[in-house]
Amino acid sequence: MNETGKLSDHLIWDTLETKERLKAGFFRLREDKCRLPDGRIMPAYYVMEFPDWVNIVPVTLDGKIILVEQYRHASGKVHLEIPGGSMDPKSGEDPKRAALRELSEETGFVPDDIRLIGKHFPNPAMQNNAMWTYVGFGCRKVAAPTPDPYEDIRVVQLPVNEVFDKIQSGEINHSIVVASLMYAMAVLGVR
Repeated sequence: MNETGKLSDHLIWDTLETKERLKAGFFRLREDKCRLPDGRIMPAYYVMEFPDWVNIVPVTLDGKIILVEQYRHASGKVHLEIPGGSMDPKSGEDPKRAALRELSEETGFVPDDIRLIGKHFPNPAMQNNAMWTYVGFGCRKVAAPTPDPYEDIRVVQLPVNEVFDKIQSGEINHSIVVASLMYAMAVLGVR
């Protein structure tokens, strides 16, 4: 950080060479050869490329957050999450549209108002994508959920303070969901 409190650009690496090692669907694994600022060469640094993701914290008119229970195969556990997913890179989908699509598909709810409350990077050491976080106010159910073919989701509504307690206790433990919910807690007046 420099004297103005801004992050320093002098730490940025130069990419000398890039090789694609794997491409499958929306996922790509690349290997970069990089020069560090002091001249050292990093011969092989692996980066996982994904499209940007979105999360939406849907809040009902009576002040409850709409959550989804979903099995995650990599952890082998059911997680309590907020609606979210990847943006469609083929269509050039913007983050707001993706957040509204994911909310509707996973829960059947739509908001009266939607606001961007944060953008963060799930794992900038190994992944190139960003996570866009929205909060949807005045959510109401307008249709049945239409999840993706291999999504098994159970919709749950909990008061804001109970969601915060579940974060604090570790019951909500999906890290990008926790980060997005913590952005929302500040907007919702929970500290």
